[in-house]
Amino acid sequence: MSSFAFEAKCVVTEQPDGEFHLVGFADQKFDTRFYLMLQRALEHDEQDRALGMDTYHLEWRGQGMSGYGGISRFLLSSTGVEVSFEPQAVAELDGMEHLSICFQLSRDDFLMLREALGNIFVGSGCLVVAGA
Repeated sequence: MSSFAFEAKCVVTEQPDGEFHLVGFADQKFDTRFYLMLQRALEHDEQDRALGMDTYHLEWRGQGMSGYGGISRFLLSSTGVEVSFEPQAVAELDGMEHLSICFQLSRDDFLMLREALGNIFVGSGCLVVAGA
């Protein structure tokens, strides 16, 4: 099983231009080497549904390792996340099956993160919040 772990010194939750939800975990704010970015449009149209793009989008370290869906379990705790990927995503992510990201957030920032992830993963069934 291939896995990777890093500390996110930068965690963002945004709604750029009111178009989509965005959550990002990065090893540092600038000159990032490792990051996981998750996005989901606020609204999906018929073309999105027809192309399977009516779900969340993930990007790992660059657009070359990205796609729609692909997470079997996203465990959120107050100190980090544990991500398990579905088999089709493992191939797109250079064989990575599991990703661990640790972080330090204030209570308010953690609550904002939990809400943003809830919006991104709505209907997917993969988000699990530890202690909830």
